[in-house]
Amino acid sequence: MKPLVEIHRVGTDAFSYRIRAFVAGAEEAGDSGIFDSLAHCLFDAGASLGSYFSSVELNVDGLFVGAYAVDALRRHSKRMAERIEQHYQPA
Repeated sequence: MKPLVEIHRVGTDAFSYRIRAFVAGAEEAGDSGIFDSLAHCLFDAGASLGSYFSSVELNVDGLFVGAYAVDALRRHSKRMAERIEQHYQPA
């Protein structure tokens, strides 16, 4: 099973995320706190998933941006955020 991390821009420099794990009977997790950068949001999502999952699907502002190793969210969050912001501009 690959969980889905949904990241939403909630302000100019503010992001929040929600983790969805599609497991029968599982309750949906609530939104995270508010983070001042996409990189910080990615890092926290990766830390929240910890060693429970090896990979995750990522959705940013309603746009699917791919599947990534959970470890990459923690180790390369700044580089990932730069790439996402460069290639996936909100409409």
